[in-house]
Amino acid sequence: MATIKAGSVGRTDISSRSGSIDRRDNAQFKSVVIVSGSAGGAQIDYFATGSQNGSKGFIVEVAGNTVITPIKGGSIVAGNITAKELYPIGVQRVSGSGRVAVVY
Repeated sequence: MATIKAGSVGRTDISSRSGSIDRRDNAQFKSVVIVSGSAGGAQIDYFATGSQNGSKGFIVEVAGNTVITPIKGGSIVAGNITAKELYPIGVQRVSGSGRVAVVY
């Protein structure tokens, strides 16, 4: 166990402290990218490529006319699924005017 000693000039000696804190990250997801069109009708066209490749799922916050393209192909119309629920399906592309959280 660490002991704290006060030095002669009022400085604290912490050289006797032990070990570091273990900070392993056991979270299922590491980050989130919010993909959003505007309420004014602006369309988004987000491609999950490059550093954004390898998504683990998505959450539709606002459907709008958004279409989600899974990694293996096909398409999911955001208005046809339950909003604010995590879908563990990898995302290749998000297009339309809604708001989708892509999780990594």
